[in-house]
Amino acid sequence: MTPPNAIKRHEKRARDTARFAEAFFALTGFRPVAAYREFLPPEFLARSIPSPAELVERFGDRLHTRTSNALRQQDPGPAHRGDWTYGSLLELRGFGVFCLLDVMQVLRDSGVVLDPVRVAGCASGPGP
Repeated sequence: MTPPNAIKRHEKRARDTARFAEAFFALTGFRPVAAYREFLPPEFLARSIPSPAELVERFGDRLHTRTSNALRQQDPGPAHRGDWTYGSLLELRGFGVFCLLDVMQVLRDSGVVLDPVRVAGCASGPGP
């Protein structure tokens, strides 16, 4: 018999995944199958984005606390002194897919156009 807490965690994870997929689809036109970096298109992950310091400076008052904290805590080591991408943001400690959605939403609300994600051999339209 499965413990009740395990069922609740599974249900919450399923709700969170669905919420992420819908929000990501609304912003990019691509519907991921799971809320993990591995399920996001490489074409999206390679897109340029402002540095964490610039994101905090320009949009910090509009970002959720968790997102802002994750961006502030990053250490700009030699590997990240150049261009930043959505993929490199996801490498930051404490910065997950929901922080990614937060940044994407703030950028869109600020007038940054997020082009639809085009993945070779994959239709990005609404799912079943």
